Amino acid sequence: MSKYLKQAEKVSVPRHRHCIVCATPISLEKEFCSSTCEDEYKRVERKRKYQLVIPMLIMFPVLFLLLFLMHH
Repeated sequence: MSKYLKQAEKVSVPRHRHCIVCATPISLEKEFCSSTCEDEYKRVERKRKYQLVIPMLIMFPVLFLLLFLMHH
């Protein structure tokens, strides 16, 4: 058997996308397969945002304080 499929043997997969959380195939109009996945995505995004913002909020005052103390 040839490793290449003939034109008539090719399988047609309907256009779709995948849930960005669990990778389940879904229709093109949707981003998530369920409200559970949507809630999980929002939770992870919120956590990621705080993991970026909080260190910045700590870093700038500490740097400012160090620069201020080094000048005196």
